[in-house]
Amino acid sequence: MILTVDIGTSSMKGGLISDEGYLFSYHRVKFPHTALGGNGQFSVQLWIDGFSEIVEAVGAEKVSAVAISGNGPTMVPVGKNGMPLGSVLLWHFNQSEGIGKTSSYYLPKIKWLQVHDPDRYEKAELFLSCPELLMYLLTGEAVMVSPHKEFLPFIWDDESLDVLGLKRSAFPQIVDMGSIAGQVRVNPLLRTSLKSGTPVVACGSDFMASLIGTGTVYPGRICDRAGTSEGINYCSPKPLGNPHLRELPHAVEGMVNISAILSSTGSLFEWYRHLTGQEGLRYDETMEGVRNTSPEQEHPVFFPNLKQGLLWEFSNGMFTGLDPGQGKFELGRAVMEAIAFAVRRSLEIFESFGLPVEELRISGGQGKSRVWNQMKADITGKRILIPEIEDAELLGDACLAAVALGRYPDILKSSDELVKIKHQINPDSDLQKLYDSKYLRYRERCDGVKAFYMDSPGHKKGLWS
Repeated sequence: MILTVDIGTSSMKGGLISDEGYLFSYHRVKFPHTALGGNGQFSVQLWIDGFSEIVEAVGAEKVSAVAISGNGPTMVPVGKNGMPLGSVLLWHFNQSEGIGKTSSYYLPKIKWLQVHDPDRYEKAELFLSCPELLMYLLTGEAVMVSPHKEFLPFIWDDESLDVLGLKRSAFPQIVDMGSIAGQVRVNPLLRTSLKSGTPVVACGSDFMASLIGTGTVYPGRICDRAGTSEGINYCSPKPLGNPHLRELPHAVEGMVNISAILSSTGSLFEWYRHLTGQEGLRYDETMEGVRNTSPEQEHPVFFPNLKQGLLWEFSNGMFTGLDPGQGKFELGRAVMEAIAFAVRRSLEIFESFGLPVEELRISGGQGKSRVWNQMKADITGKRILIPEIEDAELLGDACLAAVALGRYPDILKSSDELVKIKHQINPDSDLQKLYDSKYLRYRERCDGVKAFYMDSPGHKKGLWS
């Protein structure tokens, strides 16, 4: 079996996946909330301890290969003895320096280190990204993973390093995802029960792994990947050139991944649960409570913030229509409807540029909630496909490992064979009509709320922005 591990922002998860693409065992490790607050104090030890815990929880005796993906662009400076130097430069921390026209997502982190923490920069022998650090501790091999050559400008090249005045020697060689990066060896910094000599597969970016693990590898397929943020990822045969959407080379060479990024939907939902004292409540209990509030009854409305743009941003958003008789589940419906309206808005943007949308393939914990996915289907009017393994990054890692081990010729074939859809959720026609009307009113009210605040003295003084 393949040990698959994905390092997220707020947690890391792992599982054993069979040769046929079924999840045999699973374990998740949550990171302490205090480490995620943007104060720059996230420790590599959380990844190390989390990986060891996952290995022991899922079992190491049947592991034929290890495949690790992770968040980015996150970077870690590593010293002479292989020890990480200080805290992690996490992707969402405000630790990036402007680098002009260079396309790299990773070099702004290192340039920030050079400018603001020069002592740590000078001591660094290596700069490694998130999954590559664990691979290095497991194998002793320093690499950076790229989907293929089309993606290289978004990682780094020698010309960019020279232009920015960064030391070439600290940047490891770049290898293709789906290749064997090394073999497990003994390392006192990362002790596990994995057998020495077990191959470790290069998987790289978590969002690339999720595209493969949901089967979003053909033109017209869409992956809705949700975590701390949410990305609506469209597989396209060609770029659009639209500045409001993020366009990157796809995991499949020759294709383009066009993304509508909803940067705070996951954190918004967690904030709502914290605000209403539901940290001790199971997610399905929250969802059931929301389901029992009728979409036809009066409830609050949650609006995005005042930033202008095609996509809605919910950090610094606002509730309106609050009433003393409303409770936590009415607030929850407001938040969930707002997120689903934002997803619908993203799909409308795709369609306005000639990209047809018929379905959404779901990745992440959201795949476990029938209530949430039915609401998304009803609001967007699209069918929702739930993979057999909801944490699609893990299955994407397994697909890449299967290619590296020679079981399949390429990721298209491995994805075709291993990705299985277990549920299809269709829109309820009556609720779809109801939500069509609510969505149009929501858009009108969004424009009205923004116009009101943009014209207010508080906004003009900078109090509302």
